[in-house]
Amino acid sequence: MNTRICTRMGLIAGGFVGVLVSLVNTQSNCCGTPVFPATFAQLAMDGLVVALIAAFLTAAFICLVSHLPLKPVFLLALYIGVVTGVLLGWLAYHIHNPGLALVVCAYLGAALGSLVCRILCGDAGALRTVGAR
Repeated sequence: MNTRICTRMGLIAGGFVGVLVSLVNTQSNCCGTPVFPATFAQLAMDGLVVALIAAFLTAAFICLVSHLPLKPVFLLALYIGVVTGVLLGWLAYHIHNPGLALVVCAYLGAALGSLVCRILCGDAGALRTVGAR
């Protein structure tokens, strides 16, 4: 199996992080500045929660449709969700257009998902080696 599952999981998690965290930025006062400045830790936590929810729902759908083993798919979802959420939460907050944040974070999430899969599983076999660990 190749890295398509990881890429798609990262794409979906990154897209959700982009839209939802960017929408947090739209809540502002009358002058257009945020009501309270968010720290990197808060944005990383927001992105982490959104990415983990999206990645786990995606993993559940993947397991339901393609009958893959649960443990390796959910481990990949955990790793991809953590990396995508922490790295893209801050970026999505600072992109003021939610549509642009969706596109940028979805592409970066796909790249991060593919990178995580290549690091954990090597070039060949996306799900065979993760479950064996």
